[in-house]
Amino acid sequence: MSAITEDYFIYENRGPGTDHDRYDHRSLRSVPHFTWPGDKRLLIWASVHLEFFPMDMPSAPVKPIGGMDRPYPSVWDFSSRDYGNRVGIYRLMEVLDKHGVRATAAMNSEAAARHPHLMSEILARDWEIAAAGVDMGRLHHAQLSKELEETLVGESFARLRGLSGQAVTGWHSPGHSQSAMTPDIVAAAGGKYIFDWINDDLPYGFRTTAGELTQLPLSYDLSDHKILALQNMPIGDYEYQLSAAFDVLSAESAQRGGRILSLSLTPWIIGQPGRIDALDRLLTRFLAEDGIAAATGEEIRQAWLSVGPKG
Repeated sequence: MSAITEDYFIYENRGPGTDHDRYDHRSLRSVPHFTWPGDKRLLIWASVHLEFFPMDMPSAPVKPIGGMDRPYPSVWDFSSRDYGNRVGIYRLMEVLDKHGVRATAAMNSEAAARHPHLMSEILARDWEIAAAGVDMGRLHHAQLSKELEETLVGESFARLRGLSGQAVTGWHSPGHSQSAMTPDIVAAAGGKYIFDWINDDLPYGFRTTAGELTQLPLSYDLSDHKILALQNMPIGDYEYQLSAAFDVLSAESAQRGGRILSLSLTPWIIGQPGRIDALDRLLTRFLAEDGIAAATGEEIRQAWLSVGPKG
């Protein structure tokens, strides 16, 4: 066995808290005080995940978030997720309509093609479409070739842009998956922001080989998927956690500057009849306060570039 040479320990991107050159290390407390446009201090970002789970989903190299738990053909798994796109989504839309919230629909392109009624309802509400890959069976990971990943990203953007007529500037990899090349490929395909990384409460610049993206803070810890489906906690705990997060972020926004509360919503989870009223109560409370507003992902990106501190 050969000895490790000295150059093994030399890494040009080594730095505080990062060890890469994708973005600069930043502590949230070091962000200068600022307010969002319209003198708003806290933005509510509702991202609705519209997914298609193939019945014969692969389990390797990893099973996606929400993937099938039972052997093929898992009718139970498939139909429970299909419930979201056929039933739960309408309850979710009614609640968001009630509170005047325009959402970001993070959509698999296969879901858009298979459920044209969903696209019609989204466009009627002037929601924003963000690309979320092809389907939940095709994740982005290191074992994909660059050519295949370029095909998946390109297909997702092209199909969603064609069906919606929107620019589709946002990207969320299915199941929070990513390879080392995903951001570069997304930027090259015309994406302007991503929301796969869960390491901040504010946006930041994310470098790629095709220019800089904006990374937006989508919280997985506060998602209905983690709290209600993965951790199997009661709806009261979900309501408590979202309400507690709002209290903290609202106080921080008053004392230290603008903040974002991410509402990551899944129709087959929060759209159940025993859960949807919790979201109604939360939005009633959140939007009753002064200085609070709802915004889409692209609106947040543009606001951050116009008023957000760059330090």
